[in-house]
Amino acid sequence: MGEKSLDDYLMNYPWTLDIAGCSCPLTDPETILSELACVYDAFQRRAEAYRADARNPHLCRAGCSHCCERGAFFAVTLAEALMLALAVEALSIDHRQHVLRAAQTLLRLQQGVFAQVNGPPDVPGCRDEEFFSKRIGRVSRTGASCPLLHQQLCSIYDSRPFLCRAYGFPTDAYAVETDAVIVVRSLCHLYDGLDLREVIPGKDLKQHLTNLATRLGGGRHWGRFTSIEAILARVRRPAVGGTSAAILDNENPCAGQR
Repeated sequence: MGEKSLDDYLMNYPWTLDIAGCSCPLTDPETILSELACVYDAFQRRAEAYRADARNPHLCRAGCSHCCERGAFFAVTLAEALMLALAVEALSIDHRQHVLRAAQTLLRLQQGVFAQVNGPPDVPGCRDEEFFSKRIGRVSRTGASCPLLHQQLCSIYDSRPFLCRAYGFPTDAYAVETDAVIVVRSLCHLYDGLDLREVIPGKDLKQHLTNLATRLGGGRHWGRFTSIEAILARVRRPAVGGTSAAILDNENPCAGQR
């Protein structure tokens, strides 16, 4: 198959993410995944710079899984959901089946809690963002454990979403803003009451996630999905020469996000 015909093939048979009852055709998914990895790398570099200064408290460590034990539900973009779904797909068969069974149970919990919030119906793919935030806040307070937590460690650590990466650090990515004040904080309760001299800039990276999701959707903004929906998502992609298209070009250096 020549280069032109290969391009035509991939254009006519795009990747699709089946998630929460939606079949989302994906535009240039390999490039988006590569750029998403660069966003994650950028936050990692900023986090390492933060940790390099001994005056900055860094309380998150391997094996400290409190956030995962009580954090099964949070929102992800379409791009994050794609990377997460591919990581779940790569798990061993037995482990993946265990994860999916637990996620199915939590999806039923999500649906029950979502239905208790008054407002427009929850329609994945065209959700009302205000009510989706209320619903996901309500279901997150159930304190359910993430299905991907295994022996106090994340099963898909290298592919974990942005919120998981930012959770253990004080960052402006999740600042609480009002007309009078901006409160920059960590999502981790271990930082409560601490005097912070520095925070990690991440607001720009979080916005970039939204931009990547819109590009991945071919210009359509599918909105956000829950982490449980992403775990249960299925990636359909064309097979070329008997193998699936490459997921990431590891030789393509990340640039621009510092």
